[in-house]
Amino acid sequence: MEKRVELLAPAGNLQCFKAAINAGADAVYMGGSKFGARAYADNFSDEELIEAIQYGHLFHKKIYLTLNTLLKDMELSQVTDYVKPFYEAGLDGVIIQDFGVLSLLKEQFPGMELHASTQMTVTGKEGAALLKDYGVCRIVPARELSLNEIKDIKKEVDIEIETFIHGAMCYAYSGQCLFSSMLGGRSGNRGRCAGPCRLPYDGFCEEGQLNRKKEQYLLSLKDMCSITLLPKLIEAGIDSFKIEGRMKSPEYVAGVTAIYRKYIDEYYENRKKSSYRFNVRQKDLELLKKLYVRSDLETGYYEKHNGSGMVTLSKPCYETGSKEELNKVTEEYINNTLKIPVWGKVILETGQPAVITIETSDNWGKTAVLVKGSIVQQASNRPLDMESVKKQLLKTGGTCFEFENLDITLGNNCFLSIKELNDLRRQALDLVFLEITKNWKRSCVPHDFEKHKENDSINVIDKIKEIENKETFHIVVATYEQLEALDGFLTEIVNGANENSLTIKRISVSSDLFGQNQSVYPVIEKISNMGIEISLSFPKVVRKNTLQILEKQLQKDISCVSSFLVGNLELLHYFRRCYKDKWLYGDYSLYSFNKKAYEFLLKHGIRDVCMPYEWSRHEIASFKKHHPDFIGECIVYSYIPLMESAGCILKTTGNCLKEKANGDLLHSDVYLLDRYKKKLSVKVHCNRCENTIYNSVPYSLHKKLDELRNMGIKSFRMDFTIETKEQTLKTLRFFSDKEKREQPFYEFTNGHFGKGVE
Repeated sequence: MEKRVELLAPAGNLQCFKAAINAGADAVYMGGSKFGARAYADNFSDEELIEAIQYGHLFHKKIYLTLNTLLKDMELSQVTDYVKPFYEAGLDGVIIQDFGVLSLLKEQFPGMELHASTQMTVTGKEGAALLKDYGVCRIVPARELSLNEIKDIKKEVDIEIETFIHGAMCYAYSGQCLFSSMLGGRSGNRGRCAGPCRLPYDGFCEEGQLNRKKEQYLLSLKDMCSITLLPKLIEAGIDSFKIEGRMKSPEYVAGVTAIYRKYIDEYYENRKKSSYRFNVRQKDLELLKKLYVRSDLETGYYEKHNGSGMVTLSKPCYETGSKEELNKVTEEYINNTLKIPVWGKVILETGQPAVITIETSDNWGKTAVLVKGSIVQQASNRPLDMESVKKQLLKTGGTCFEFENLDITLGNNCFLSIKELNDLRRQALDLVFLEITKNWKRSCVPHDFEKHKENDSINVIDKIKEIENKETFHIVVATYEQLEALDGFLTEIVNGANENSLTIKRISVSSDLFGQNQSVYPVIEKISNMGIEISLSFPKVVRKNTLQILEKQLQKDISCVSSFLVGNLELLHYFRRCYKDKWLYGDYSLYSFNKKAYEFLLKHGIRDVCMPYEWSRHEIASFKKHHPDFIGECIVYSYIPLMESAGCILKTTGNCLKEKANGDLLHSDVYLLDRYKKKLSVKVHCNRCENTIYNSVPYSLHKKLDELRNMGIKSFRMDFTIETKEQTLKTLRFFSDKEKREQPFYEFTNGHFGKGVE
């Protein structure tokens, strides 16, 4: 039998869940009471989630639980107990962002599917292969991937692929956004995104304002609707089509699911007919627009990289259907629930127990139950008649069963109360339900469950290197001017002009510099001769075209480079395969929120990691206290990257540098102004047609260094990204002797160091 694509619908509550099932979803994904990426959805109680698993399986639907947030150590210790009842009830799979959660579930629940969330930012075959080797059976790649990139993953890696086909779109790569976290304290990595990309901004460059007065929504993408692309998506080999919307209404879930179900089925039934032409009727497109749309619909990134057509630009005007249209959806898919046909036989004879036999048959096989009820009495007044007995027993409205046939044998002058008849029917249908659900329940205890609970906090990490007692700094530079400033600073130290200087052990230089400026090499060689380790840093998001560029750059002479600073799974797997002689360091975008995530990275070749921006002082101190073997650096200065995006402010506003320069790249100071006139710098990466948006003020822990030292932190890092040569040199000097020097920035932030994120 031909394997067909799975239609995967969202559910924020039990009503949405049943709406999805009624409308034809093959599977439903939902969040429980903990650890999901939609903390503000209604979500399911533990009891409701078990009910949903059982109900869905009655109709042969798969149920996936979202555990797609980053977890702290204390939370991770709760995961096994939290998942266990769902696992035993037959939960089909879990959608995961956190490497620690992935490791834990792999160990404890061997019979359950593990799916990599789009929050993991899987962008190519390398990352997909790494996860497959670790036991992940399905990936949800970054929504920004083109159809050709998805085909490439499917061709190279034998793994299931799930992609979004409808719903809201993030401007940033999922998992690579700190915008809401840093500006509002609500972390997208923790399921609490406040949606700052939906707010108005003005764009500027050196020449002036980029956007028109009424086109301020530069980061607000239109909603995705890819229904017209269904044949291409199916033929690409995608395994599951995912509808976004766990915070949306039952009408939205039912309506969207039903329309996609209709056209998926139509395509499979007719695609081999020579006369068939796939066509989506206008009335269905109109209904999709009315079920909740942010101004307009677009097909997403499958056939586009970016552009103004994907962005709302003007103030969104959310559309919803008329009351009549929504009522129609409600009647057809929400009120009109699915039923399983059953066949029944009832025998009521005076002086004998009432007996009911119920049978049903489906893909699970045949199920038959027999229940005996109360003793049938002789009627003293009004005996039972056939119609009243049948009427009472056919009342199955509160269940998912419906009598297709009911045979009744009724003796003379019999009496049984209405309550006793209802009890007979209810007990029999409950027993049918329990018998069917045995087919998917897991009765075994998860592997090493009790052992894990006892030893969760005492796993030993094999040290990659001895913990150093000497305080050192790691300096990251993105431009040649910053590299020159660092060279000048180091020269001051050599010449004795800076007595209280930093001990710089390692510098990381952007890989982009190796392809742009030959002057980089002698400076790097000079610094290397000082005994400082030279590392290469790379983009936080690497797709196929970017990897091809990097491969060419790495063919040049990098003999002085001994290590790579890696921020994504794509490069982690690639470098492990191709550059086994280089050390690998984990960047902040390879999140190590908990000990098991840290261990995951070490096992996959990472030498040490970078602490997350979202850790507070208490979390740093606690982690170091409970895990003294922890090897990780703490960023103490940077302009925090708020988001990595496939979008481009210049292209959105009709000012593409490539187009204006006829292929020769120009340099321009691009920035956004928010509602409060805060300036957010934008770095335009023309070589890969993407943007990085930075915070308006630098992140600096210069006043917290002694506190960090007291925690046992000895490895510090400074990131330079948008600073000038002069700003870079002043900041290096300030950190080397901040007591005697003027602070080089008027404003700064401690980020989450004081409070952390929820």
